[in-house]
Amino acid sequence: MNPYPKATPKSGPENPKAFSVRKVLNWYGVFLISGLLLSIFTHEIADTNGFLLFILIIGVLYFMMLNLYFISDFGRTMVVGMMGAIALFSLFMVFYL
Repeated sequence: MNPYPKATPKSGPENPKAFSVRKVLNWYGVFLISGLLLSIFTHEIADTNGFLLFILIIGVLYFMMLNLYFISDFGRTMVVGMMGAIALFSLFMVFYL
């Protein structure tokens, strides 16, 4: 019999669930889209249907690109390409429309 038994190591303090970047950005998107929807009631927007269509398209694009980015390396390449295309189209809109 060992007179000095090793104390069983206690488990460390319970760590709260770690947030991943993907989870944080998904929650950011939820608050972003809900804030845009709330702005319909706080500001007088003349074309409500057009604004709702804009929010729908932006929401789908945001969550699709965000989750595609975290799926694979090919998804990251696609997202970077789509962001580049959106940037070029935005520049086109600024100078030519």
